[in-house]
Amino acid sequence: MTDLKRLSLSSVAVCAVAASVANAQGADYYSREKYTAVLDRAQPEFDPEPVRLGTFSVRSAAELGVTYSDNIYVVSQNTDSGAIGRAGLTAAGDTTWSVHNVGFDVSARRNEYFDQGDESHNDLRARLRGRLDVTRSFSLGGAVYVEDRVEPRTDITNVFSPDKPIGVSVQGANVEANFLNDRVRWTNGLGIRNEDYENGRQIGTGLPIDQSYRDRTVLDGRTRLSYAVSPNFAVFGQATYEQRDYDVLQVFGGLPRSRDSKGYTVAGGVDFELNTLVRGDLAVGYLNETKDDSFFEEVSGLSFDGRLQWFPTQLTTLTFNGNRRVTDTGLFDAPTAVESRAGVRVDHELRRNIVVSASANYLQYEFEEIDRKDEGTDFELAATYKMNRRVHFDTFINRADRDVSGVDVFGDPSYGVTTVGVGVRLFP
Repeated sequence: MTDLKRLSLSSVAVCAVAASVANAQGADYYSREKYTAVLDRAQPEFDPEPVRLGTFSVRSAAELGVTYSDNIYVVSQNTDSGAIGRAGLTAAGDTTWSVHNVGFDVSARRNEYFDQGDESHNDLRARLRGRLDVTRSFSLGGAVYVEDRVEPRTDITNVFSPDKPIGVSVQGANVEANFLNDRVRWTNGLGIRNEDYENGRQIGTGLPIDQSYRDRTVLDGRTRLSYAVSPNFAVFGQATYEQRDYDVLQVFGGLPRSRDSKGYTVAGGVDFELNTLVRGDLAVGYLNETKDDSFFEEVSGLSFDGRLQWFPTQLTTLTFNGNRRVTDTGLFDAPTAVESRAGVRVDHELRRNIVVSASANYLQYEFEEIDRKDEGTDFELAATYKMNRRVHFDTFINRADRDVSGVDVFGDPSYGVTTVGVGVRLFP
């Protein structure tokens, strides 16, 4: 082989290696945009355009609707039906800067019950958030928020049948620190929130329902360290921590007891988007929670958290999700339960401006302090029609059922409720 040929081949080899290195360095190892979910697909001719307000890009909407429920009070017998008018305003804004970000989210909604006036309530929420891009790889973020709302009657705490939904006021803040450099991603968060619950009265008897034992401050933290094996696949380890501190003691077994608790999870998982039309984020690990008072039992076991999307066609998206965690039920005699959930949802684009959806969900609560088990199902059909950029119509029908069993169950908290609704969203 001549020197010229050797030089030519060497040059080709060097160029190939250099190109390979350049491609590896330029690859986005955490991009998960190979497939677009139906609900995420942009429709420029039908999607509302944001409004520029100074340095902010703002998306806002007015909502109007009416809903019918065949079981307003969510009880097992002697049910009452009725219609509910719904109205609301929402707005979300973000700065248009090339680096850093300041944003806000606000919403104000009113649910007006035509025949059961005591059920009428407001739902008010506001959040201010920001992000500081320290370097191209490292950013800091934070948010503060407030909420003034009520608990849905379908919530697990609806056991004493209050004469109106229990109100709750929430104030909180969180901070974040995130690092991303080629194959390594490290995300961290720390939050604190305060929850205050209103007292209620029992339907029919008017007896007081004390909720002060639920008032609490919650501190939570999370961390996840990921390594991208390839642009389509990453492995990670993660951990969460939660500490609940209650304002007052509660009497159990004739003595005042503390519901204060500390809990954590440690897990490992995968984050991927494969060529087989599948995208997902799955984590399996170990959970543990202990109460400060030894009167309560320690809870430990398997933790799971996952979301999987399948894209059989460009017009159809199937989403599967599930999790298993420890939760504070809010019930007076049973603070702790292991909550398990699993669900599936399908979204299909009939036309560019018509999307139909169907979902099915299953939930289970296994209580620790008492002999009680809750199982529930939730089925829904929904559709959205985008008439144009200014007007979108929504409709849905939902069926929720819960079966409650166990020797320590008071009364009959089981229920079934069907809800049908239609609404319109107006965009400026």
